[in-house]
Amino acid sequence: MDFARKSLFSLILIACCFLKCNAQKNQQVENLTAFAKAYGYVKYFHPSTEADQVDWGWFSVYGSEKVMQCQSKEELLHTMQQIFEPIAPTLHFSLADPSTESPIEISPSKGEGYLPVYWQHFGVSKDMNKGNPIYRSVLVNSLQTADGDQNGSSGNQNSTGNNTGNTELAPAQPLFQGSPNENEIWTKQIGKDLWIRMPLVLYSKDGQTYPKSSTDIDAFMTSEEQSTPTDASALSFRCGNLINAWNVFQHFYPYFTEMNIDWEVELEASLRRTYTGDFDGHMNELKRLTAALKDNHVSVMDSESPYFTPPLDVAWIEGQLVITEVYDTTLDLKLGDTIEEVNGTATQELYEDIKPLISAATQGWFDFMAPILMVAGKPNTELSITVAGKTHELKRKRNYYAQKDSIKSLTHGYQFLGDGIVYLDLDELSMDTINQIMPQLEKSKAIIADVRGYPNSNHGFINHLLTEKDKHKWMQVDHFIYPDQQDIPGFSEFGWEMQPKDPYLGDKKVIFITDGRAVSYAESYLGFIEGYNLATIIGQPSSGTNGNINSFTLPGDYTITFTGLRALKHDGSQLHGIGFLPDVYVERTIEGIRTGRDEFLEKAIEIAKE
Repeated sequence: MDFARKSLFSLILIACCFLKCNAQKNQQVENLTAFAKAYGYVKYFHPSTEADQVDWGWFSVYGSEKVMQCQSKEELLHTMQQIFEPIAPTLHFSLADPSTESPIEISPSKGEGYLPVYWQHFGVSKDMNKGNPIYRSVLVNSLQTADGDQNGSSGNQNSTGNNTGNTELAPAQPLFQGSPNENEIWTKQIGKDLWIRMPLVLYSKDGQTYPKSSTDIDAFMTSEEQSTPTDASALSFRCGNLINAWNVFQHFYPYFTEMNIDWEVELEASLRRTYTGDFDGHMNELKRLTAALKDNHVSVMDSESPYFTPPLDVAWIEGQLVITEVYDTTLDLKLGDTIEEVNGTATQELYEDIKPLISAATQGWFDFMAPILMVAGKPNTELSITVAGKTHELKRKRNYYAQKDSIKSLTHGYQFLGDGIVYLDLDELSMDTINQIMPQLEKSKAIIADVRGYPNSNHGFINHLLTEKDKHKWMQVDHFIYPDQQDIPGFSEFGWEMQPKDPYLGDKKVIFITDGRAVSYAESYLGFIEGYNLATIIGQPSSGTNGNINSFTLPGDYTITFTGLRALKHDGSQLHGIGFLPDVYVERTIEGIRTGRDEFLEKAIEIAKE
């Protein structure tokens, strides 16, 4: 009996400990979620001088560390006010709906020389990596240098703020029409019992907003940095990175509606997952979060490329992992061999396991990326594959894409197939080469253009298929002045404005081949082909993601890329998640790989001869 009582007592004690730990975790996740929302509102839309000076990469970790320690809503309120006050002195938190509270004082008693300042985002460039000048973020009327850096800051969240350009300062001009109303207060419930209030417009004079923080920002960061974790072995570091990344998309990602994404659910799920994570798993945590975006441009990279593969290429065909190229003739492997296991795991199981880690707008893109990632890894690491019951030990020696480029054909990207048919591999063919063979193209009866990949800057070929000046606007960059993508005042739209050019090649039969590998620039190409009915499209749907990318780097040197604008089909309909659909569908088969046939090209030739 004593033993039974002791066992029962032990079970009750274990259950109580479990419930207490689970309750503590739930409280921390609620705290982190509230902090995440406040973090994004202040980072991108609070117009104080101090908020534009803080290192937001560091602050995401610092704030996560602080709020995780709070054990009650009162303690969370106090902590949130305390950590945000140095960078946003006009920010207020409350435990009840603040709609009846008195106005926030933002107007200086003597207003001479003060200008209203507020954020405008054309897409977003604040704290993003430099490289794509189409995206801009401006704190309107703040002082900025002639080269566009506000207060000399580069805008990268890992920047030191040093400026090497023109240091002459002038008020930043608006990017577009539209601004929050003066005295407009952003009020939002950010937690179960927590509200935030903050002005979207402040007044600035001589580069300083009113009221000025009582805390020196540099001194504030210096004093707190010593106790802030600096790598992904710490839970607060991982939470900070997830919060930082989540907010970029929350306020600026263009495809939430089209892809039916509940982004708030993804925030909570990612925070809960990281509680059982560690340093090595942080990359996958970021991949899981961004995979939910269903964006083919999404990638999560650290300083060491994971895309190293053994000397072979693979594809997912007829539900199996199939070898499509063998680059090392000493290997006892053949085209069309099916791989049964990778490192002892069945390929069907790997296919399912990898789904949560790939951001794919369409099945075609997933089926292109999944096989690569099944065999890819860090440089010079080993893997084993099982084919027909036999295990082969391989080493990942070369970058996947460099390996692909090294074996491009010796035909310079074109072939004369007889019967007046010319084949153009747009993935390889340069525009200079197209121009060199233009006389033969002009005399041909049919042209087959292959865009099963990424064209080689040769879209000038489209000019020779057009009969009218291109006026289509199929790219849109949204204008943001409010958080959570609310009340977007408008967007700017762009196209390529292409012109017809001699010789005209559209008087012959033109066939374009495509499949799920065709992404981004390839889909810009296909947009003209479909939009102006320039050719017959055959194969499989393209990947369904286009538009200029944007990118940012998190603490720990994790770099994330994504689509920063909305790209449409030329008729204004949705492209993302759909792709360009072929007029004639073709399936790739294992038998075709084994016998060295290209069923897509065969079908194109058949149509060309009709």
